Amino acid sequence: MSSNQFAFDLGCPQPAPAIDILYFALLPDEPAATKALAIAERDFADQMADGFIYRPDRLHVSVDKRWQGRGLPDFAVADALRQGDRVDVPAVEIRLDRLVSNGNGRDRPRALTTRDAAPGFSALVRQIEALKRPLMAIPHMTLYRNDRVAPDLRVSEPVSWVARELVLIHARKGAGSTKILARWPLLPSR
Repeated sequence: MSSNQFAFDLGCPQPAPAIDILYFALLPDEPAATKALAIAERDFADQMADGFIYRPDRLHVSVDKRWQGRGLPDFAVADALRQGDRVDVPAVEIRLDRLVSNGNGRDRPRALTTRDAAPGFSALVRQIEALKRPLMAIPHMTLYRNDRVAPDLRVSEPVSWVARELVLIHARKGAGSTKILARWPLLPSR
């Protein structure tokens, strides 16, 4: 049976344009990253996750997002660089002992976090955001993406390290690329 119906050949759908994200972060040292990835791989298998585990170079604790949109304007980078130059807090102790799921729909990041706010981390966030009010910030590190919620779990051996520098990262969500634009040493621990 033949059809005289007219059809358009629009080709393959084009991928969505990448979203540029500019943010401050703390990077784990190598032992902490190795331990975090081992936890991620075990949990990914236990949860029968249908997503992807982050590469070691993508592991970080977010401090403050400065820009998100298509393209990265010079003024956003300049503002972030000025803010980074003002940082004068001591090295930050990070200790992550819980696995949680966040997000909604079919995008459920699985992250290491902790129940309590971390004073040093809170001081850094407060300074980067130029806040005058008290703030109790809870650090987290995304390990993998999943399509469903997984139960909260306590980690028997916490992932911990002392972050001695702050970094400014430009990520291109959808393109899978990240680049460190600047680094600032944190002050020696008091």
